[in-house]
Amino acid sequence: MLSPKSAAKAVALGYTNVMTMPVGYVGWEKAYGPGPAAEGGAAAAPAAAAAAAAPAGKGPEIVQGKEKGTITTASFEKILKEAPDSILIVDVRDALEFASGSFKNAINIPADTLSKKVGTLPADKPIIFFCSTGARSGEAYDIVQLLRPELKAYFLSGKVKFAENGSYTIMKQSKK
Repeated sequence: MLSPKSAAKAVALGYTNVMTMPVGYVGWEKAYGPGPAAEGGAAAAPAAAAAAAAPAGKGPEIVQGKEKGTITTASFEKILKEAPDSILIVDVRDALEFASGSFKNAINIPADTLSKKVGTLPADKPIIFFCSTGARSGEAYDIVQLLRPELKAYFLSGKVKFAENGSYTIMKQSKK
């Protein structure tokens, strides 16, 4: 599933079977059921290149995942529990999805508006992008790498679901 802006770019590149879901993944899941949990994107980066530390004394270490730009689920959850203020959590889902539940302290910058707002992102702490599947958060990471490569940005590649009571579940993407 693509954001409307990414879908327009895909069509401009010649793709013909391009679909969007204006209400985001929540609407897609209601209409078509859960999508495949397939990893996509760039070739996996070696795990040895993984440890990129957060600024000294400001929280637990950020451990990069196998895919370039990702943070491991375990590392993200540890930081969320022990030092949530040491990172900026950016929910790149649309406003309706954000309103249905998000991580505490997360801000909402929908993926299709990020390029206009990238200048507002802080350079003094790591930024973690997330969405409901890892697709839009990966797109957000790519936008930041293109427009502000000096930022310490990562994305959560996994399926994130929020319950009405505020709890959440993060499921790793599986290869299919």
